[in-house]
Amino acid sequence: MAWLRRIKLFLVRKLAWLLIEGIAACSRVSIEGEEAVLSLQKEGRPLVYIFWHRHILFVIHQFRDRGARPLISLSSDGELVAAVAEEFGMLPVRGSSSKGGARAFLELARTVQEERAEVLITADGPKGPARRVKEGAVQLAAKTGAWVVPVSWSASRLKVLEKSWDRFMIPLPFGRIRFAFGAPLRIDPSLPASEMARTLDSLSARLDLLEQQVGSEPAAGRQA
Repeated sequence: MAWLRRIKLFLVRKLAWLLIEGIAACSRVSIEGEEAVLSLQKEGRPLVYIFWHRHILFVIHQFRDRGARPLISLSSDGELVAAVAEEFGMLPVRGSSSKGGARAFLELARTVQEERAEVLITADGPKGPARRVKEGAVQLAAKTGAWVVPVSWSASRLKVLEKSWDRFMIPLPFGRIRFAFGAPLRIDPSLPASEMARTLDSLSARLDLLEQQVGSEPAAGRQA
C-alpha cells in the first residue's frame, strides 16, 4: 500500500540520517586534496564528482546541505537512496542507463549549465560491473564543459559487505575517516568515440589510485 511505502521511506531516511551523522560525529574526519576544487569553485566552474558505488554512504555526508544533484536510479533501491539524499539536503535526479537515462542526462546538463550545480555520479552504478567507469559522466562533462573530480574515502574502522556486488563500505564509529578529492580533469568537448574507451579506462585508474592513496597511511589534511 502507498501509505506503508511512505512510512517506510520516512523511517529509512530518518534512521539513515541518525546513523551517518552519528558515525561522523564519533569519528575523526580529514579532508584532503580540496585546494584545486575550491579554486575551480571560486571561478564558477561546473563540477561533476565521480566515485565508486561502494563509497555512497560517506559521500552523501560530505556533500550534505549543499544542494548537490546526485544521479540516482529509478529502482526501488534507488528510491530509498534518493530519500536519504534528500534528508541530507540534496536534490536527486532520477534515472540510469537502463531506465530514464535520456531525461536524467538532459536534467543534469541543464543544472550544470544554468545553475552550476554540483553533480554526483556513481561511476560504476547502479548495478556495475564494479570499478568500471561508465560513459554517462564523461558524456555529461564533454557536453557541459564541467570538470570531472574523482572522490574517495577510507576508514580505519570499517564494515565491508562482502556479498554485495560492489563490496559496499560502511564506516564504523570511533575511527578515522579520510575523504579525498582527486585532481580535476577537463574532458575534451570534441572527444571522438574512438577515444571513449581509453578515457573511461583512465578515469577508472584514477579512482582506483585515489582509493589506494586514502587507504594507506594518513596524510596531512584539514579536519572536517
